Amino acid sequence: MAKRNASKPKDPIQAELDSLKRLFTLLLLKSGAPQSEVAMALGVDQSVVSRMFPARKVKKFENLK
Repeated sequence: MAKRNASKPKDPIQAELDSLKRLFTLLLLKSGAPQSEVAMALGVDQSVVSRMFPARKVKKFENLK
């Protein structure tokens, strides 16, 4: 997995977009969408989604209402 460069500040707009992307991904997974469909919607490989939210983290949010 690629490491982020800590010495270079991240653009605030890009940081916000990344946060929204993670939220969107979590909501899709919580609603029962398979990782492969979420990956297709985001235009990434399924392994990227798997690394973003391992199954144990998604299960943690399944019971939230």
